[in-house]
Amino acid sequence: MQDNMDKKILTVGCAYKPVKGGIGQVLEIYEQYIFEEFEIVVNSGKKGLHNWLVLLSAIFDFVHRLLSNKEIEIVHIHTASYNSFYRSAIFLLLGRMSGKKVILHIHGGGFKEFYHSNPSLICRILRRAHCIVVLSRSWQDFFSGVVKRKLIEVVPNPVVLPSEEELQRREQSPLLRLLFLGLLDSQKGIYDLLDVLEREKSCFRGRVVLNVGGNGDTSVFERRVMEKGLSDLVTFHGWVSGEKKKQLLLDSDVFVLPSYVEGLPMAILEAMGHGLAILSTPVGGIPEVVDESSGFLIRPGDKDALAERLKTLCDNPDILNALKKGSRRAGVAYSTDAVREVLNGVYQKVLMED
Repeated sequence: MQDNMDKKILTVGCAYKPVKGGIGQVLEIYEQYIFEEFEIVVNSGKKGLHNWLVLLSAIFDFVHRLLSNKEIEIVHIHTASYNSFYRSAIFLLLGRMSGKKVILHIHGGGFKEFYHSNPSLICRILRRAHCIVVLSRSWQDFFSGVVKRKLIEVVPNPVVLPSEEELQRREQSPLLRLLFLGLLDSQKGIYDLLDVLEREKSCFRGRVVLNVGGNGDTSVFERRVMEKGLSDLVTFHGWVSGEKKKQLLLDSDVFVLPSYVEGLPMAILEAMGHGLAILSTPVGGIPEVVDESSGFLIRPGDKDALAERLKTLCDNPDILNALKKGSRRAGVAYSTDAVREVLNGVYQKVLMED
Protein backbone atom coordinates (compact mmCIF):
# COMPACT_ATOMS: atom_id res chain seq x y z
CA MET A 1 0.00 0.00 0.00
CA GLN A 2 1.34 3.45 -0.94
CA ASP A 3 2.21 6.40 1.32
CA ASN A 4 2.32 4.30 4.48
CA MET A 5 -1.45 3.85 4.06
CA ASP A 6 -1.53 0.51 5.93
CA LYS A 7 -1.09 2.22 9.30
CA LYS A 8 -4.08 4.48 8.62
CA ILE A 9 -6.56 1.63 8.08
CA LEU A 10 -8.47 -0.42 10.64
CA THR A 11 -10.39 -3.27 9.01
CA VAL A 12 -13.54 -4.84 10.46
CA GLY A 13 -14.77 -8.20 9.19
CA CYS A 14 -15.69 -11.80 9.86
CA ALA A 15 -13.45 -14.57 11.15
CA TYR A 16 -11.35 -15.90 8.28
CA LYS A 17 -8.97 -18.45 9.81
CA PRO A 18 -9.73 -21.01 8.54
CA VAL A 19 -11.43 -19.51 5.48
CA LYS A 20 -15.04 -20.67 5.13
CA GLY A 21 -16.65 -18.13 2.83
CA GLY A 22 -16.25 -15.40 0.24
CA ILE A 23 -15.61 -12.46 2.59
CA GLY A 24 -13.16 -14.54 4.60
CA GLN A 25 -11.29 -15.40 1.44
CA VAL A 26 -11.04 -11.72 0.50
CA LEU A 27 -9.76 -10.82 3.97
CA GLU A 28 -7.12 -13.53 3.81
CA ILE A 29 -5.86 -12.19 0.48
CA TYR A 30 -5.90 -8.63 1.83
CA GLU A 31 -3.76 -9.74 4.76
CA GLN A 32 -1.29 -11.76 2.68
CA TYR A 33 -1.02 -9.74 -0.54
CA ILE A 34 -2.63 -6.28 -0.31
CA PHE A 35 -1.43 -4.93 3.05
CA GLU A 36 2.03 -5.03 4.56
CA GLU A 37 0.49 -4.40 7.99
CA PHE A 38 -3.09 -5.65 8.35
CA GLU A 39 -4.93 -4.50 11.46
CA ILE A 40 -8.35 -6.14 11.81
CA VAL A 41 -11.16 -6.45 14.35
CA VAL A 42 -13.07 -9.73 13.91
CA ASN A 43 -16.75 -9.05 14.58
CA SER A 44 -18.32 -12.48 14.04
CA GLY A 45 -17.52 -16.12 14.68
CA LYS A 46 -19.73 -19.14 15.11
CA LYS A 47 -23.50 -19.00 15.48
CA GLY A 48 -25.41 -18.65 18.72
CA LEU A 49 -24.04 -17.44 22.04
CA HIS A 50 -20.43 -17.63 20.83
CA ASN A 51 -21.19 -15.09 18.11
CA TRP A 52 -22.66 -12.64 20.65
CA LEU A 53 -19.57 -12.98 22.82
CA VAL A 54 -17.34 -12.39 19.79
CA LEU A 55 -19.37 -9.28 18.93
CA LEU A 56 -19.13 -7.82 22.43
CA SER A 57 -15.41 -8.51 22.56
CA ALA A 58 -15.00 -6.95 19.11
CA ILE A 59 -16.77 -3.75 20.18
CA PHE A 60 -14.41 -3.30 23.13
CA ASP A 61 -11.39 -4.16 20.96
CA PHE A 62 -12.53 -1.72 18.27
CA VAL A 63 -13.03 1.19 20.67
CA HIS A 64 -9.71 0.48 22.38
CA ARG A 65 -7.81 0.52 19.09
CA LEU A 66 -9.43 3.74 17.93
CA LEU A 67 -8.60 5.47 21.22
CA SER A 68 -5.06 4.11 21.56
CA ASN A 69 -3.85 4.31 17.95
CA LYS A 70 -3.90 7.89 16.70
CA GLU A 71 -2.56 6.86 13.27
CA ILE A 72 -5.88 5.25 12.29
CA GLU A 73 -7.84 7.52 9.94
CA ILE A 74 -10.11 5.09 8.06
CA VAL A 75 -12.34 2.27 9.29
CA HIS A 76 -12.90 -0.24 6.46
CA ILE A 77 -15.89 -2.49 7.24
CA HIS A 78 -16.53 -5.63 5.17
CA THR A 79 -20.19 -6.58 5.31
CA ALA A 80 -23.07 -8.29 3.52
CA SER A 81 -26.85 -8.49 4.05
CA TYR A 82 -29.12 -9.09 7.05
CA ASN A 83 -27.33 -9.83 10.36
CA SER A 84 -23.94 -9.01 8.89
CA PHE A 85 -25.14 -5.55 7.87
CA TYR A 86 -26.80 -4.68 11.17
CA ARG A 87 -23.76 -5.95 13.07
CA SER A 88 -21.56 -3.74 10.90
CA ALA A 89 -23.78 -0.73 11.59
CA ILE A 90 -22.56 -0.74 15.20
CA PHE A 91 -18.95 -0.30 14.06
CA LEU A 92 -19.94 2.26 11.45
CA LEU A 93 -21.58 4.45 14.09
CA LEU A 94 -18.73 4.00 16.58
CA GLY A 95 -16.24 4.89 13.86
CA ARG A 96 -18.16 8.05 13.03
CA MET A 97 -18.39 9.00 16.71
CA SER A 98 -14.59 8.63 16.92
CA GLY A 99 -14.14 11.08 14.06
CA LYS A 100 -12.82 8.49 11.59
CA LYS A 101 -13.68 8.13 7.91
CA VAL A 102 -15.76 4.98 7.41
CA ILE A 103 -15.94 2.74 4.34
CA LEU A 104 -18.74 0.19 4.06
CA HIS A 105 -17.59 -2.59 1.71
CA ILE A 106 -20.60 -4.64 0.61
CA HIS A 107 -20.20 -8.24 -0.52
CA GLY A 108 -22.70 -10.87 -1.64
CA GLY A 109 -25.56 -10.90 -4.10
CA GLY A 110 -28.70 -10.66 -1.99
CA PHE A 111 -28.59 -6.99 -1.01
CA LYS A 112 -31.50 -5.84 -3.19
CA GLU A 113 -33.92 -8.21 -1.48
CA PHE A 114 -32.49 -7.26 1.90
CA TYR A 115 -32.80 -3.54 1.15
CA HIS A 116 -36.49 -3.86 0.29
CA SER A 117 -37.13 -5.53 3.65
CA ASN A 118 -36.54 -2.21 5.47
CA PRO A 119 -35.45 0.51 3.01
CA SER A 120 -35.82 3.44 5.40
CA LEU A 121 -33.54 2.05 8.12
CA ILE A 122 -31.01 0.55 5.71
CA CYS A 123 -30.77 3.79 3.77
CA ARG A 124 -30.14 5.78 6.95
CA ILE A 125 -27.29 3.42 7.86
CA LEU A 126 -25.78 3.59 4.37
CA ARG A 127 -25.80 7.39 4.44
CA ARG A 128 -23.64 7.39 7.55
CA ALA A 129 -20.71 5.88 5.62
CA HIS A 130 -18.27 8.25 3.93
CA CYS A 131 -17.86 5.76 1.09
CA ILE A 132 -19.64 2.62 -0.09
CA VAL A 133 -17.48 0.06 -1.88
CA VAL A 134 -19.14 -2.48 -4.17
CA LEU A 135 -17.86 -5.28 -6.38
CA SER A 136 -19.21 -4.26 -9.80
CA ARG A 137 -20.67 -1.42 -11.86
CA SER A 138 -24.16 -2.91 -11.69
CA TRP A 139 -24.04 -2.71 -7.88
CA GLN A 140 -22.62 0.82 -8.15
CA ASP A 141 -25.69 1.78 -10.20
CA PHE A 142 -28.01 0.21 -7.63
CA PHE A 143 -26.48 2.02 -4.66
CA SER A 144 -26.30 5.30 -6.58
CA GLY A 145 -30.07 5.11 -6.85
CA VAL A 146 -30.46 4.35 -3.15
CA VAL A 147 -27.95 6.78 -1.61
CA LYS A 148 -27.76 10.06 -3.50
CA ARG A 149 -24.58 12.16 -3.64
CA LYS A 150 -22.47 9.53 -1.93
CA LEU A 151 -18.99 8.31 -2.86
CA ILE A 152 -19.63 4.83 -4.30
CA GLU A 153 -16.55 3.04 -5.59
CA VAL A 154 -16.01 -0.27 -7.40
CA VAL A 155 -13.25 -2.47 -5.99
CA PRO A 156 -13.28 -6.00 -7.43
CA ASN A 157 -12.22 -8.92 -5.30
CA PRO A 158 -8.51 -9.70 -5.71
CA VAL A 159 -7.29 -13.02 -7.07
CA VAL A 160 -3.97 -14.76 -6.51
CA LEU A 161 -2.94 -15.74 -10.04
CA PRO A 162 -0.90 -18.82 -10.96
CA SER A 163 2.24 -18.21 -12.96
CA GLU A 164 2.39 -18.87 -16.69
CA GLU A 165 4.79 -21.73 -15.92
CA GLU A 166 2.20 -23.37 -13.67
CA LEU A 167 -0.44 -23.06 -16.37
CA GLN A 168 1.88 -24.56 -18.98
CA ARG A 169 2.65 -27.53 -16.71
CA ARG A 170 -1.01 -28.40 -16.15
CA GLU A 171 -1.97 -31.89 -17.21
CA GLN A 172 -4.23 -32.37 -20.21
CA SER A 173 -7.15 -34.80 -20.22
CA PRO A 174 -9.39 -36.37 -22.87
CA LEU A 175 -12.32 -35.64 -20.51
CA LEU A 176 -14.12 -32.32 -20.19
CA ARG A 177 -13.34 -31.44 -16.57
CA LEU A 178 -16.02 -29.31 -14.95
CA LEU A 179 -15.57 -27.51 -11.63
CA PHE A 180 -18.12 -26.05 -9.22
CA LEU A 181 -16.95 -24.15 -6.12
CA GLY A 182 -19.45 -22.56 -3.77
CA LEU A 183 -22.35 -22.99 -1.41
CA LEU A 184 -24.30 -26.20 -2.01
CA ASP A 185 -27.61 -24.41 -2.37
CA SER A 186 -30.30 -24.28 -5.05
CA GLN A 187 -29.67 -20.53 -5.49
CA LYS A 188 -26.18 -21.37 -6.76
CA GLY A 189 -27.64 -23.63 -9.45
CA ILE A 190 -25.76 -26.74 -8.36
CA TYR A 191 -28.91 -28.88 -8.42
CA ASP A 192 -29.77 -27.63 -11.92
CA LEU A 193 -26.34 -28.87 -12.96
CA LEU A 194 -26.97 -32.28 -11.38
CA ASP A 195 -30.35 -32.49 -13.14
CA VAL A 196 -28.67 -31.83 -16.50
CA LEU A 197 -25.96 -34.42 -15.89
CA GLU A 198 -28.62 -36.97 -14.95
CA ARG A 199 -30.75 -36.19 -18.00
CA GLU A 200 -27.78 -36.34 -20.38
CA LYS A 201 -26.01 -39.26 -18.71
CA SER A 202 -25.82 -41.28 -21.89
CA CYS A 203 -24.13 -38.38 -23.69
CA PHE A 204 -21.74 -37.31 -20.94
CA ARG A 205 -20.70 -40.61 -19.36
CA GLY A 206 -17.05 -41.28 -20.19
CA ARG A 207 -16.67 -37.76 -21.60
CA VAL A 208 -17.38 -35.40 -18.69
CA VAL A 209 -16.45 -35.28 -15.01
CA LEU A 210 -17.56 -32.77 -12.37
CA ASN A 211 -15.51 -31.86 -9.31
CA VAL A 212 -17.39 -30.03 -6.56
CA GLY A 213 -15.94 -28.11 -3.64
CA GLY A 214 -18.13 -26.30 -1.16
CA ASN A 215 -20.03 -26.22 2.09
CA GLY A 216 -23.67 -26.09 3.12
CA ASP A 217 -25.98 -29.09 3.42
CA THR A 218 -23.45 -31.64 2.21
CA SER A 219 -25.60 -34.64 3.16
CA VAL A 220 -28.42 -33.48 0.86
CA PHE A 221 -25.96 -32.92 -1.97
CA GLU A 222 -24.29 -36.31 -1.61
CA ARG A 223 -27.68 -38.04 -1.40
CA ARG A 224 -28.82 -36.32 -4.62
CA VAL A 225 -25.67 -37.48 -6.40
CA MET A 226 -26.35 -41.07 -5.29
CA GLU A 227 -30.07 -40.96 -6.16
CA LYS A 228 -29.34 -39.64 -9.64
CA GLY A 229 -26.74 -42.32 -10.29
CA LEU A 230 -23.95 -39.79 -10.82
CA SER A 231 -21.28 -41.20 -8.54
CA ASP A 232 -19.02 -42.00 -11.49
CA LEU A 233 -19.37 -38.47 -12.90
CA VAL A 234 -19.30 -36.34 -9.74
CA THR A 235 -16.60 -36.14 -7.08
CA PHE A 236 -17.27 -34.12 -3.92
CA HIS A 237 -14.22 -32.70 -2.13
CA GLY A 238 -15.89 -30.81 0.73
CA TRP A 239 -14.77 -27.27 1.45
CA VAL A 240 -11.49 -26.64 -0.36
CA SER A 241 -8.92 -23.90 0.07
CA GLY A 242 -5.22 -23.27 -0.36
CA GLU A 243 -3.21 -25.74 -2.41
CA LYS A 244 -6.08 -28.20 -2.82
CA LYS A 245 -8.29 -25.56 -4.41
CA LYS A 246 -5.43 -24.33 -6.56
CA GLN A 247 -4.83 -27.86 -7.83
CA LEU A 248 -8.51 -28.35 -8.63
CA LEU A 249 -8.48 -25.13 -10.63
CA LEU A 250 -5.35 -26.19 -12.50
CA ASP A 251 -6.87 -29.62 -13.21
CA SER A 252 -10.14 -28.25 -14.67
CA ASP A 253 -11.33 -26.93 -18.04
CA VAL A 254 -14.68 -25.27 -17.33
CA PHE A 255 -15.99 -23.46 -14.28
CA VAL A 256 -19.76 -23.89 -13.96
CA LEU A 257 -21.81 -21.57 -11.74
CA PRO A 258 -25.46 -21.41 -12.91
CA SER A 259 -26.49 -19.06 -10.09
CA TYR A 260 -29.79 -17.26 -9.60
CA VAL A 261 -28.34 -14.48 -7.39
CA GLU A 262 -24.77 -13.16 -7.16
CA GLY A 263 -22.63 -10.12 -6.45
CA LEU A 264 -19.37 -10.74 -8.27
CA PRO A 265 -18.31 -14.26 -7.30
CA MET A 266 -14.76 -14.66 -6.10
CA ALA A 267 -14.79 -18.17 -7.54
CA ILE A 268 -15.41 -16.91 -11.09
CA LEU A 269 -12.52 -14.46 -10.87
CA GLU A 270 -10.25 -17.22 -9.56
CA ALA A 271 -11.36 -19.54 -12.35
CA MET A 272 -10.65 -16.89 -14.97
CA GLY A 273 -7.23 -16.24 -13.49
CA HIS A 274 -6.52 -19.96 -13.83
CA GLY A 275 -7.64 -20.00 -17.46
CA LEU A 276 -10.95 -21.88 -17.17
CA ALA A 277 -13.78 -21.29 -19.60
CA ILE A 278 -16.82 -19.94 -17.73
CA LEU A 279 -20.39 -21.26 -17.91
CA SER A 280 -22.61 -19.08 -15.75
CA THR A 281 -25.60 -16.72 -15.69
CA PRO A 282 -26.01 -12.96 -16.32
CA VAL A 283 -26.75 -12.03 -12.70
CA GLY A 284 -25.04 -9.46 -10.47
CA GLY A 285 -21.69 -8.35 -11.82
CA ILE A 286 -21.00 -11.54 -13.81
CA PRO A 287 -21.80 -10.00 -17.26
CA GLU A 288 -19.20 -7.31 -16.56
CA VAL A 289 -16.38 -9.86 -16.43
CA VAL A 290 -17.59 -12.76 -18.60
CA ASP A 291 -18.26 -12.20 -22.30
CA GLU A 292 -18.16 -14.24 -25.50
CA SER A 293 -14.36 -14.33 -25.39
CA SER A 294 -14.24 -16.11 -22.02
CA GLY A 295 -17.40 -18.17 -21.68
CA PHE A 296 -21.14 -18.61 -22.04
CA LEU A 297 -23.95 -17.00 -20.04
CA ILE A 298 -27.38 -18.62 -19.87
CA ARG A 299 -30.62 -17.63 -18.16
CA PRO A 300 -30.91 -18.85 -14.55
CA GLY A 301 -32.87 -22.08 -14.47
CA ASP A 302 -32.54 -22.75 -18.21
CA LYS A 303 -31.46 -26.38 -18.04
CA ASP A 304 -31.83 -26.91 -21.78
CA ALA A 305 -29.35 -24.13 -22.48
CA LEU A 306 -27.02 -25.46 -19.80
CA ALA A 307 -27.05 -28.89 -21.45
CA GLU A 308 -26.47 -27.43 -24.91
CA ARG A 309 -23.52 -25.32 -23.81
CA LEU A 310 -21.93 -28.29 -22.08
CA LYS A 311 -22.33 -30.32 -25.28
CA THR A 312 -20.78 -27.50 -27.30
CA LEU A 313 -17.73 -27.44 -25.05
CA CYS A 314 -17.52 -31.22 -25.06
CA ASP A 315 -17.73 -31.50 -28.85
CA ASN A 316 -15.57 -28.52 -29.84
CA PRO A 317 -12.08 -28.47 -28.31
CA ASP A 318 -11.12 -25.45 -30.44
CA ILE A 319 -13.93 -23.37 -28.93
CA LEU A 320 -13.01 -24.59 -25.45
CA ASN A 321 -9.34 -23.68 -25.84
CA ALA A 322 -10.16 -20.23 -27.23
CA LEU A 323 -12.44 -19.51 -24.27
CA LYS A 324 -9.80 -20.69 -21.82
CA LYS A 325 -7.22 -18.33 -23.30
CA GLY A 326 -9.68 -15.43 -23.31
CA SER A 327 -10.62 -16.12 -19.72
CA ARG A 328 -7.00 -16.02 -18.57
CA ARG A 329 -6.43 -12.70 -20.37
CA ALA A 330 -9.46 -11.15 -18.67
CA GLY A 331 -8.59 -12.60 -15.26
CA VAL A 332 -5.29 -10.74 -15.04
CA ALA A 333 -7.24 -7.51 -14.36
CA TYR A 334 -8.17 -8.91 -10.93
CA SER A 335 -4.65 -9.65 -9.76
CA THR A 336 -3.63 -8.56 -6.27
CA ASP A 337 -1.36 -5.88 -7.75
CA ALA A 338 -4.21 -4.40 -9.82
CA VAL A 339 -6.68 -4.39 -6.92
CA ARG A 340 -4.10 -2.88 -4.55
CA GLU A 341 -3.80 0.13 -6.86
CA VAL A 342 -7.59 0.55 -7.06
CA LEU A 343 -8.01 0.25 -3.30
CA ASN A 344 -5.24 2.74 -2.59
CA GLY A 345 -6.99 5.22 -4.87
CA VAL A 346 -10.23 4.77 -2.93
CA TYR A 347 -8.46 5.42 0.37
CA GLN A 348 -6.94 8.61 -1.03
CA LYS A 349 -10.38 9.83 -2.15
CA VAL A 350 -11.93 9.08 1.23
CA LEU A 351 -9.21 10.99 3.08
CA MET A 352 -9.90 14.03 0.88
CA GLU A 353 -13.66 13.88 1.55
CA ASP A 354 -15.11 16.65 3.71
